[in-house]
Amino acid sequence: MHLKIFSKMKTSKLLIKAILLLFLLNNKTIAIELNSHTIGRENSAISIEIFSSFTCPYCAKLHLNILPDLIKKYTDTGRAKITLKDFPLDLAALNASKIEKCIPVKNKLKFHDTIYLQQSEWASGSSIEEINQKLKKISSDLGISNEIFNSCLNDPKNEEFVLQTRIEAQKKFNINATPTIVINNKKYNGDYTISAISKYIEKIN
Repeated sequence: MHLKIFSKMKTSKLLIKAILLLFLLNNKTIAIELNSHTIGRENSAISIEIFSSFTCPYCAKLHLNILPDLIKKYTDTGRAKITLKDFPLDLAALNASKIEKCIPVKNKLKFHDTIYLQQSEWASGSSIEEINQKLKKISSDLGISNEIFNSCLNDPKNEEFVLQTRIEAQKKFNINATPTIVINNKKYNGDYTISAISKYIEKIN
């Protein structure tokens, strides 16, 4: 009799453990890796930080027209790492930055590309709810479920990280507009062309 009770208790504990394990496995994608997306080797000699707002047209221009050349010239050759940092200028941009934190690393750059390519389509709407629905559609195309989308959008830690990134940028580099480029911890004040940026990098390196 005691053996049967013990056996039932043991089976029950194993069942609970199995359920908890399945729960964790099924929900692990909801976990947010709170960092900024970096392209290139971490120990590169040159550090390029780009502070942008997803709703900023000039940020879109920099991302789509200048960033590919910077990647080809500096990260693909191992000379630099480029970090894409959040500096949201409005609620729509803040929400897009929050969602970006839940995009798998392999799709993060594609998310940035899509957000900027479709900026005029998703960043306007009669309400923030309408804009969020457009963001949800973009995220869904990149494999993000409604559950994960909602979790990201409503996670206070996620929002705090994005806003803290902006606050620290303002304090450290006196950033007040987007896009802003910081190279080796110094705010870049030259023209935003690949030739001007490259000339500056070669000069300091």
